[in-house]
Amino acid sequence: MIADAGRFGAYAKAIAAAVRPGDTVAEIGCGPGVFSLLACQAGARRVFAIESDDSIEFARQLAAANGFTDRIEFFQSDSRKTGLPERANVIVSDIRGVLPLHDHAIPSMEDARQRLLATGGIMIPQRDTLKAAVIEADEYYSRLISPWQKSVPEVDLSPSLLTILNQAYSSSFKNEQLLTQPQSWGLLDYTVGAPSRVNAELDFSAERDGTAHGVCLWFETKLFEEIGYSSEPGSAGTIYGQLFLPWLEPVALEKGREIRIGLHADLIAQNYVWRWETTISAADNSAERHFEQSTFQGANFSPHSLRCQAVDYVPALSEAGQADLWMLERMDGSTSLQIIARSAAERFPRLFSSWREAFRRAADLSREFSR
Repeated sequence: MIADAGRFGAYAKAIAAAVRPGDTVAEIGCGPGVFSLLACQAGARRVFAIESDDSIEFARQLAAANGFTDRIEFFQSDSRKTGLPERANVIVSDIRGVLPLHDHAIPSMEDARQRLLATGGIMIPQRDTLKAAVIEADEYYSRLISPWQKSVPEVDLSPSLLTILNQAYSSSFKNEQLLTQPQSWGLLDYTVGAPSRVNAELDFSAERDGTAHGVCLWFETKLFEEIGYSSEPGSAGTIYGQLFLPWLEPVALEKGREIRIGLHADLIAQNYVWRWETTISAADNSAERHFEQSTFQGANFSPHSLRCQAVDYVPALSEAGQADLWMLERMDGSTSLQIIARSAAERFPRLFSSWREAFRRAADLSREFSR
């Protein structure tokens, strides 16, 4: 991400422009903490670097190497569960995926705005604009479907295509692959609170003859004032790439042919479910086409898995669940992991063939839940 010159250069300019000497800055999802270092260089009096992953240890090393340990305070936690000693004048984050509609990014930024930002404070980024266009992607589309058409002679794998073509994919495309003009389909304004659910109905017209394979999505960002960048197709060296929503089959388009696309991105728990509904107008030699697709259709849910998530389901712990609960109850601040693991191996011999195997599970539970 540091090597992405467009992204990193824009963030460096935005931090230098927004942070004033004496400011308090919070970096959400700091990773190696490079933005925290830049905030110190810009004159920040105090920086709070927040990261749930163990990469925060690398950030501590970089802070020491640059002489900023007296100004940067580290919090290894989800930012939504973190309380800071004071509110920040500037909050910096880049916790997007290919799109800002990723994982818990938007709820985290909204929580930071409400709880961690001082009155009149600055959010970096300030807003993201979502963009979409119909794309010609023959090579990429062929790579998706060909293994299920030709790989195993005399064996029919084609039923898997419905699952394959109801998923969202990350890739990097070229601008000349676009068959329509881009359209904006969502605005995420973090300064007032961005929605985690985005829906839009878009009408496109083919700019040239070609074969369309689906929808290409990306974003443009305003970090601070006029400083920003784009992850559009053809962006040099961008770390993000674009999101590709394939159609159920390629469609030959003539210049001027109309395409209506309904886009729906819904945050369910910590994952986005995408729906895209496509209607392609009739032409002289072809009928109207209609596709209804969703990443829910592309998910691999067993009936048992779905049943276990039903509101009226009455759960009971499996033996593995009982073992986890048993070990967690003994993590009371008085017993070592080794003793817990040895006892667990004796109590649950069908699960653990040795105390070392039990120890690995106990260590995972300790890392996630211990203070």
